[in-house]
Amino acid sequence: MKNYLGQALGLSAFVLAFLLIVSAVSEETTLWGFPLRKMDILADIRQKTPEIIAEDTLAVMPLDTLGYTQDTLLYGSGTVDSLLATERIPVPEAPQDIFGQKFEDYSFNQQGLRRFYAAVDSIRTHQQKVRVAFFGDSFVEGDILLGDLRDTLQAVWGGGGVGFVPITSEIARFRRSFVQEFNGFRHNSMLKPDEITAPLGINGYVYFPSPEARIRYKGTTQYALRRTAYWEDVRLFYKASRPTSFSWQTDNSAAQTITLPASSSLLSMWSQSEQNITGCTARFSQTEGLLLYGASLEDGPGIYFDNFSVRGNSGGKLCHIKPDMMRAFDHFQEYDLVILQFGLNAVTNSLINIKWYKAELEKTFIHIRKCFPNTPIMIMSVPDRGGKVNGELATMISVPHIVQMQRDLARQHGFIFYDFFHGMGGPGTMVRLSEARRPSLVNSDYTHLTHEGGRMEGLRLAQLFLREKRF
Repeated sequence: MKNYLGQALGLSAFVLAFLLIVSAVSEETTLWGFPLRKMDILADIRQKTPEIIAEDTLAVMPLDTLGYTQDTLLYGSGTVDSLLATERIPVPEAPQDIFGQKFEDYSFNQQGLRRFYAAVDSIRTHQQKVRVAFFGDSFVEGDILLGDLRDTLQAVWGGGGVGFVPITSEIARFRRSFVQEFNGFRHNSMLKPDEITAPLGINGYVYFPSPEARIRYKGTTQYALRRTAYWEDVRLFYKASRPTSFSWQTDNSAAQTITLPASSSLLSMWSQSEQNITGCTARFSQTEGLLLYGASLEDGPGIYFDNFSVRGNSGGKLCHIKPDMMRAFDHFQEYDLVILQFGLNAVTNSLINIKWYKAELEKTFIHIRKCFPNTPIMIMSVPDRGGKVNGELATMISVPHIVQMQRDLARQHGFIFYDFFHGMGGPGTMVRLSEARRPSLVNSDYTHLTHEGGRMEGLRLAQLFLREKRF
């Protein structure tokens, strides 16, 4: 029998040499414009303590490094000034010692937070509903963080139910705040703009029912959420080219036939109220000319956080939702605050992404202001994201720089800003949280929180909302 030992040893030596060469590749090396991820095959045997990014690396980058000039610190055409016809200098940046500890209000005359909390006061004085539109990415999908934030504030300020719910969802089994079942639908989404055949709704989707399509929503009291077990107000957002009938039934009543009037505008709404609805089902037999956009489940005066999270969205996809459709939803919802939480999908271990991402967010912020011209807007910064930095687990290099870039843009556009990165703990947070095992707080990607980690951050953020109202 032929001896292959020499060939095996030679191949092993070649592979080892190749990996050592690859380990020497710089973090800044690119291939056809794409950054190469650094690897270090000796990282696990190095005799040194893992190093977390030091605080002094969080110093603000020079403006020209981020693509800014001194002139861009003034509002120019196409930003808030073009909408309000007012030229002004942004509010000075908040001191670093409050980063993550307070909301930084850079709105005109710093009235954004006051307007929101005035709306909160109207819950008790005028029995109003206060709604927050929360646009985010996979960090909050499945109501992670938002479920506990909503539940806690509803316990204090009133309200019940999850607010806006989509017609279908790829993460329906993952969401803990309510139970959702569906069949017989197809959809267009902002993630595939080339396939869009009808105007997208506020969550970036439009749904097409086939004959006998069915949706069902059911409340739940699991997972320490207590305000989602039942609701009394159900609203369905749709557009119909002609009157359309569907079957409607709650768990407490018999099925009935409902006729949706033909739409005379871009968006229509059907609503019904019933005490203590614990579940409801809709079946659509007449579907020609019918577009569905979602529903809302609410229980009386109080606060509601509508979760419009879309996996893979870095913010720019929102520009595929037309302003007139956003304003049509806002006509029915009357949002008192809009929150944008993006950035995870732009984080890398280099800084070459800063300029293109700044340009994308610039367009997105202009677009959102056009969509909600009279509503306070809050930018929630990118959270921490862990990864290999020089072979060691640490905060990825671009995270603090994206945070500062988002703060700069919030100031320029007159938005409220929240430094979520420092609020959750700053550099190395995801690595530290990953050390918790029972329960696990962070997924193995060092990017997403588990439901338990989301509960911790949701409660912390709720405390911040409550604390800020007292000042």
